[in-house]
Amino acid sequence: MSGPWRDRRERGSNSAIRLIIWLAIHVGRGLCRVLLVPICAYFFVTAPRSRQASHDFLSRALGRAATWRDTFAHLFVFSTTLLDRVYLLHGRQRELDIAVTNEAVFWDALAAGRGCLLLGSHLGSFEMLGIVGSVEKKLAINMVMNVNDSARLGALITGGSASLPYKIIPLGEPGSMLRVKECLERGEVVGILADRIYANETTQNLPFLGSPARFSMSPIRLARLTGAPVVTVFGLFRSGRRYEIVFESVANRVKDVRATDFDAADGAISSQRCHAEYVSILERHARTHPYNWFNFYDYWNA
Repeated sequence: MSGPWRDRRERGSNSAIRLIIWLAIHVGRGLCRVLLVPICAYFFVTAPRSRQASHDFLSRALGRAATWRDTFAHLFVFSTTLLDRVYLLHGRQRELDIAVTNEAVFWDALAAGRGCLLLGSHLGSFEMLGIVGSVEKKLAINMVMNVNDSARLGALITGGSASLPYKIIPLGEPGSMLRVKECLERGEVVGILADRIYANETTQNLPFLGSPARFSMSPIRLARLTGAPVVTVFGLFRSGRRYEIVFESVANRVKDVRATDFDAADGAISSQRCHAEYVSILERHARTHPYNWFNFYDYWNA
């Protein structure tokens, strides 16, 4: 699974990270993006496993052998989204130009009154979705995540404050899935990253960029058990200050039907078909926006 990535220690000294955060807040994004160039160069040289994982992924997504320039651009986009997290968590999202595509898909799903299960991924900035949804749209947003991921960086950005505009439901804790079910029953939004495997989850091998990869069945089972509509969402970095949030409908409802069945009465599809649809959408966006892929480990052999 993603253990090889999650088990790596976060790098960079606290003082250096605090300096970048201070500069981002008090000096501006332009200078900080210039500073990202030597920072990315440092990690390009000193992080061979991440560099190799980037090369392997980009070669698949681009349909050609990736060059060192591709890998450097990959690292630069990743570091840019980390920098922009500073502005998001400090309530300065208006400094970014955020466009929304297919927003009606999300509102239509929410209008059903059964909540909405947003399937995200480590393609783009998932945190942007929670902040924009809760602050700009005044929605009750619940993010299911591993609280250890980027915990140190998050604490440094917020100055140790636990005050976030969205609620976090920790993965792997007793009662977590009950909390998810309760949120959906109240008609709230639950976002979950569906492209990584945690603990001993049941998985399914599905074709992804030319080879089978393992995906967790837990998010799809959750959709089946709760009856919530399923929508994919990606917060993609485009260029400069530009981001695009893209919604796509996956299923109005997931039921225990045969893999090829489709219930036209309520738009229900099977768990297998829903899972395959999510991975197909993820693959399409990964090919279109490959530098937004932030799984820097051997995704197919993890």
